[in-house]
Amino acid sequence: MAIEKSPPVPLPETLWGKEWRFATFPAGDLVDYISDRPLPFLSIPEKFSPFKMGLASTVPIPGIIIYGGRNAFPLARWLEEVNPVSVDYIPVSVGESGGLILESGLVDRWILATFEDLEVAKAGEIFKERQSVSGGLHFLWIQPDDSGMTDTGFWLLRKA
Repeated sequence: MAIEKSPPVPLPETLWGKEWRFATFPAGDLVDYISDRPLPFLSIPEKFSPFKMGLASTVPIPGIIIYGGRNAFPLARWLEEVNPVSVDYIPVSVGESGGLILESGLVDRWILATFEDLEVAKAGEIFKERQSVSGGLHFLWIQPDDSGMTDTGFWLLRKA
């Protein structure tokens, strides 16, 4: 039985981060690195462990980092409530914006970002390719800023 997914809706404006970027982390270091950081919101399902999935330690795990500023904690709390499942890249096409869609729960979908920039679109294609190489494994990481000193939330996700 297939469950129809809802059309994506915009993320509530009160949760928007300041900026975001694509990122990668080697499979062999990801879980240990994240597990050692003090994070108020953390979800690393054991079944998504890169080693349990049989991924080589050098496989790049793609992800999205959102620098939330003052909205970092409310955004992470909201993500925890909606139960993120995966982030999908939607390519830029002629006359159309590309973007990132967060799938959560069973059928909910949220627009995380939209863009028309071709450099961002190229990075999005690489994100999608790396998702394929990593067996769908990817992450969503919320930080207040790009200092690397503090983190708010981290979710290890898998696209089915």
